[in-house]
Amino acid sequence: MGSTPGAGRALAVALVMTAAALTATACGASGGSGAEDEARAPFRASSAASGSPTRTPTPESTHPPTGVRACTGALTRASVADDPEGDLMLTVTNTSGAPCTAYGAPRLTFGDSSSAVTPSRDTAPRAPVAIGPGDSAYAGILMAWEPDDFVTVDKGSLTFAADGKGHGTAGEPVAVALPDRTPYEELDAEVTYWQWSREEAHVDG
Repeated sequence: MGSTPGAGRALAVALVMTAAALTATACGASGGSGAEDEARAPFRASSAASGSPTRTPTPESTHPPTGVRACTGALTRASVADDPEGDLMLTVTNTSGAPCTAYGAPRLTFGDSSSAVTPSRDTAPRAPVAIGPGDSAYAGILMAWEPDDFVTVDKGSLTFAADGKGHGTAGEPVAVALPDRTPYEELDAEVTYWQWSREEAHVDG
């Protein structure tokens, strides 16, 4: 018995639909649509990378954090020692549990003088020195250029600036001991601005 034309057409349509279904299944197994590929691309890229991702370090700011209080004698411990590459080196260490900022130059008086030692203007750092708990800041002291008209002193007084513009003082003055009896000439003496390191605070007499 021969097949009818209608049955032949139905069989042909069925075969075409079956082939299309098989093709779609194969494509789904081998990969997704363009949108799916784009969505998966970052995951594939990160999975292909070997090891942990490298974290780019953030540069530390040289400016003190906003709201950090000014250093005072009550928040720090001050000491003065001979400087092998200069006259004297003033060191202040933050003894509190929070950062403080050393603004400008230290305000120093020595002996019976009521005048603060002149700051060396060309030593001003790019920004005030923020001192973390347990960290230190430094200032070099030049007691005399040519000590031919001087007095000898063994102690002085230190006060901190209240802000970077020199408006007022922060806290009460604190006494600082000097090594032995130090020659001091009021007109020639200078002190550097607060510095981050001893190297930056050296002054040559």
